[in-house]
Amino acid sequence: MNEKEIRLVYSKKAIPIPGYPALYLPELDSTVICDVHLGYEEELQKKGIMMPKTQKEDIKRRIEKINSILNTRRIIINGDIRHGFGKINKKEIKEIENFLLYLSSYYREIILIKGNHDTFIRPIANRFGYPLIDYLFENEILIIHGHKEFGNIIPKSKIIILGHEHPAINIVNEYGEHKKLLAILYVPTILNNVIVIVPPFSIFSTGSAINVDMSSRRFMSEITKKYAIIEEAVPFVIDEKLGTIEFPKLKLIS
Repeated sequence: MNEKEIRLVYSKKAIPIPGYPALYLPELDSTVICDVHLGYEEELQKKGIMMPKTQKEDIKRRIEKINSILNTRRIIINGDIRHGFGKINKKEIKEIENFLLYLSSYYREIILIKGNHDTFIRPIANRFGYPLIDYLFENEILIIHGHKEFGNIIPKSKIIILGHEHPAINIVNEYGEHKKLLAILYVPTILNNVIVIVPPFSIFSTGSAINVDMSSRRFMSEITKKYAIIEEAVPFVIDEKLGTIEFPKLKLIS
């Protein structure tokens, strides 16, 4: 896939929402976010690490800001609405339920894609009547968390939207100081389609710097490992104040 075709994806098909780790899909009238990781603070507390419980309100603020930019018919949460892996407790259930209720005030439809953290949430999804599915495939766009590859759906997809990887890029300023920046990656593949890797919506994730080590072994998703031509990826760095900024290809900033 050439640069012109990749540009078509990020300008017309899977568009970065300025300043936020989220995508707008015009053909599906949908907003996509990934890796919300509700309950992060509680999981750290179990390990003896105390931190302010600010994520819930900050995530709501982000949703409100996104809706001030555009309002879509539906929102798709592409995996890991919760952070913990173990049995879900009442406090965590309430936090997820409150978040879903909040989303319902902005979106007419909510779709949950199952991530590797999303154990024990099906009863919550069922109570609300929201689908909890392994992936969504519409208009040759595949939305899948990335921790599993299902069947032969990847070659049939023109655009594959992933979470799971928590992508960022590392940049070095003139003083030799390193800074890690969350980034949406538009990645050509050996199958001639495009993978779009979306950073986490969780405010606590600083991401994993992709350009520091671009070998396939550093990726978590088998989809990325098998198909991505990662050095040709075009990153869009996210900053709430400055917006979403296109950077050169990863191979030029490694």
